[in-house]
Formats: sequence, structure tokens, C-alpha cells
Amino acid sequence: MSVLDWLPTKRRPTPDLESASPVLLRRRAVATIIDLVVAYVAIETVVLAGLMVAFSDYFVANGGEAMGLSIIGLVPVYLLYTFAFEWRYGTTPGKKRMGLLVATEDGSKPGLVPAATRNALRYVDFLPVGYLIGWIFARRSPRGRRLGDRLADTLVVRPETEIEPLFAGDARVASSDEPIDETDHENS
Repeated sequence: MSVLDWLPTKRRPTPDLESASPVLLRRRAVATIIDLVVAYVAIETVVLAGLMVAFSDYFVANGGEAMGLSIIGLVPVYLLYTFAFEWRYGTTPGKKRMGLLVATEDGSKPGLVPAATRNALRYVDFLPVGYLIGWIFARRSPRGRRLGDRLADTLVVRPETEIEPLFAGDARVASSDEPIDETDHENS
């Protein structure tokens, strides 16, 4: 899978609403780290480079302070990044890489208000450090919902997967509830 495969598209897989659970917390954490790195490297670095050119005297005189400001600047950049991707596509590059989607209770992608609510509360979930409140809420929720998800009525889920036929000539697709009858293919 190339990095370009991480980019969300308008073609969105069907969410598996039953997959919402605290079991996805590890995947969600890795997706968050990926998204933070993408937001910092791909977006904020470009902004910082422009600011360094425009205000080079300040950056030369206050290099350490400028780095601290860049970390603080990541907060609104990351908030806008996650909001825009989740509102437009129902996923972020990190979530897509980890096989996750954000969905409403009916399976649709979140609209403007749910995406904004979910992401605005991301920083409450982050308190006191490292998504501690969000982890506690999600861990205690049967559907793995952090505070932002609860107030926005959203879920983080896996996409539905289609089971490929066992044999190329087999037109039927076995569901996970229906055992495969091996006798159909004994004499093939």
C-alpha cells in the first residue's frame, strides 16, 4: 500500500456499525499519530517555511521560542485538518490507513455540525495529557465512544468487507453466519 492509498476519496466504503467498540482504540491511537505527523510535516512545515522567509530576523533571534510556537500552532492546524477530512470524507489519511471510518448512528458520514463538534472536543478528550479523558470515556463505552463522539453522535468503525468466493466458479458468497459446505466442491 503506497502513501497515496491513504488519501480519502469520495468513494466511501459502507461502515460496519457493529464494529464500533473499545477494541479499536489501538488502531485509533496509531491513526492519530499518523494524522499528527501528516498535519505537522505536510501542512505546518510549509506554513513555517513561509513565516521563516517573511520574518527571518525573528526566527534567527528566537529560534527556540519559534519551535515552541510551531508546536502550539499545530493545535489549530490539526483541528482544521481532522475536521475537514472527517466532514468531507468521513475519514482522515491516518484513519484510512488504519481501516477506520467516522460514521453517524445511521452509517452516513458526519455532517458539518457533528464533524465540528467531534473535533472541537478533541482537545477536551486530550486533557490532562495524551488523550487520557478520551481514552477513559472510550474504554468505558460499549461502542468505544470518546466524549466528542458522544456529543456529536458519531462512531469510529471499520468498513464492511466482502468475502470473496472460495472458488472462481462459485457464484455464491458465504456469509460469516453461514458455514461453508465443503461437500459441494469435493468432486471438482
